[in-house]
Amino acid sequence: MSKLPLVSIVIPVYNGGNYLKEAVDSALNQTYRNIEILVVNDGSKDDGKTEAIALSYGDKIRYLKKENGGVASALNMGIRNMKGEYFSWLSHDDLYYPEKIEKEMQAVQSLADKTTVVQCEYDFYDMASGSLTTTNFHKYYTLEQITNSVFSVLQLQIHACGALIHRDNFTRAGCFDETIYTVQDIELWFRMLRNRKSCFVPEALFRVREHVAAGSRTIPSYYAETCALYIRLIKKMSLTEMERVFGSAWRFLVRMIAFIKSYNGDTSEIEKRLAECSPNDSDNRNRKILAEKLQKNRKRIVIFGAGQYGVRMHYELLKRGIEAELFLDNSTEKDQKIIDGLPCQLPETVLDDKDNIMVVVALRNCQSALEQLQKLGFTNIIIRQEIDGILTDRSRKQVKV
Repeated sequence: MSKLPLVSIVIPVYNGGNYLKEAVDSALNQTYRNIEILVVNDGSKDDGKTEAIALSYGDKIRYLKKENGGVASALNMGIRNMKGEYFSWLSHDDLYYPEKIEKEMQAVQSLADKTTVVQCEYDFYDMASGSLTTTNFHKYYTLEQITNSVFSVLQLQIHACGALIHRDNFTRAGCFDETIYTVQDIELWFRMLRNRKSCFVPEALFRVREHVAAGSRTIPSYYAETCALYIRLIKKMSLTEMERVFGSAWRFLVRMIAFIKSYNGDTSEIEKRLAECSPNDSDNRNRKILAEKLQKNRKRIVIFGAGQYGVRMHYELLKRGIEAELFLDNSTEKDQKIIDGLPCQLPETVLDDKDNIMVVVALRNCQSALEQLQKLGFTNIIIRQEIDGILTDRSRKQVKV
């Protein structure tokens, strides 16, 4: 029996005294045994706490340290020093489930091309509320969609810690761009997956821990850098490529404008591209299906969630000629405010007309909102993932790259 390929798990860390130990333990507990673990200390300034945790593992891990240069530089140092045939990134504040590497290796080893990039489902764990949300992309998109070129990249589905990457991909596409401070993974996945097929494991294999110190919440440049990168990547794609990957250039650009708007970015350049194309037959068919689903019996349409997902949903509906009347949100700070041009109210304020209301739930975790709305007596409810399955034409047969 041939020896199993070595997998290098690279853990970049900066001031990780709070979560690093749990991340390393989750890597050590992998059922796939032929692994090495590289902890790369990116110049932590925490009185040696991060280093002490790393050194406590002795020869169970390989410990590298460098001057602070950002996560991309730490990852690149790990890539340069790894001995494995495959690379797997683990953020110091996230956790692998025990079978993460084993199941991804089984998936890629079953393919003719052993260099195919692997991705998977994952869980979001909100440390403040204790809620756990599984992505479940496979329920709302076809396997052809998920694995087709950059679909999962620009839909924000593929996650840095969910990827398993053969080292040949770094030779072909290059490593992480060290000039990008927060979204270097998206830029690299775009280069790696463009015009190629990936492999998808429809099972949650790791846990993203959401907390107040997460970079997306604490790094001031996160939203601006994300918008700038998305605009740059979109400009690289022709309308023909957009249609090949997403089924419709118009549909894709509407989605991207909604995303950038929700991050308060400038959408003018993408709107110019949108003006060059029109909805195709499937867009028109799906718009009709959605309109009938939302507007049956002339029900009022409201969007539950006046945050980023709500703003995106509002724009997606407007571009299809479907108008929502207002936002519902549990935040008392948003109550009676105008959000994205719509009034915002607490859910309890519309209970008298609940039977005439269709509620579109536009949150990351729709389950808790569903339970709340059902408890309040709302019966006409649809979640954003179901709408997305309609808008992206889940049933269509996609062109293979």
